[in-house]
Amino acid sequence: MEEETTEIVGSKKKPILDWNIRYRIALGVARAIAYLHEECLEWVLHCDIKPENMLLGDEFCPKVSDFGLAKLKKKEDMMSVSRMRGTPGYIAPEWTRPDPITSKADVYSFRLVLLEIVSGSRNFVQLDPKVESHQ
Repeated sequence: MEEETTEIVGSKKKPILDWNIRYRIALGVARAIAYLHEECLEWVLHCDIKPENMLLGDEFCPKVSDFGLAKLKKKEDMMSVSRMRGTPGYIAPEWTRPDPITSKADVYSFRLVLLEIVSGSRNFVQLDPKVESHQ
């Protein structure tokens, strides 16, 4: 299976994906995040949900990738205390407070990705795509 980074938003090189494909991508990513939070033997907080971390396989079946910032916890410890993690533009507000982080942080990031899927454009202007702040 050949996988590549998604182009959820349109560009001059690639057209915006049609609604059925966008729906399948959104549903697939939502299911993947739900699996990480609810069905894994351990609780996984991804910490970096963004379009660049979604790979498309055959028939636009999405795979969530890049678990470099992820937190793995026991099911009974479904909160995490950590330094800020993620990519600017997709980071949940909880990361700026000294409160424990829950799966809601990933859901917030997915909400921003979903807005991009629906609108077909970025939610923010990224000045230099090569510069990311991973802590």
